[in-house]
Amino acid sequence: MEIYIACGLSHVPRSLFDDYVAFIHDLARSLQGEREGRSVKYALVDSDPQLAKKPEVERARLCYLWDREMVESCDLLVAEASFPSTGLGVELQIAAANETPIILCFRDFGTNQASPVEYQNPDCSRHQLQLGRGYVSIMALGIPSIFRVVEYSSVDDGCRQVKESVDLLEKPRSVGG
Repeated sequence: MEIYIACGLSHVPRSLFDDYVAFIHDLARSLQGEREGRSVKYALVDSDPQLAKKPEVERARLCYLWDREMVESCDLLVAEASFPSTGLGVELQIAAANETPIILCFRDFGTNQASPVEYQNPDCSRHQLQLGRGYVSIMALGIPSIFRVVEYSSVDDGCRQVKESVDLLEKPRSVGG
């Protein structure tokens, strides 16, 4: 099984960045584990370091092409969606278009929940913006190929819950081959 871990990194508060990156690395290790035939890819290892060696003018195009290829070739997308990210949204849409199962996970970091807000339309009607619980946009939560939504409370809890979801989704290997 090919797994791609998608995450938004650009807008992670810098005070949380090191812990967030450590979680992504721990998650990759826990999913790889000792499972034969399981491959885990993610941008922190499989595209971002390589992009840094390319001419700056080419990086955006190469980032899109390389990350899109990883999403299109995966059997499962694990999306860490605690922080807003246009790139993560693009990756979710690519996975959805390919009917690739998605495990979407997020954590309450104490600063990442959107507050309720009211707005007024030109006809003077007032409405509450539909935020769901305010961690992940309700449009993203509506993606039909989402297999599981995991809200986790710690690194260990996140790794455990996501791994259990992946193990449940993964087909058992046939005996003798």
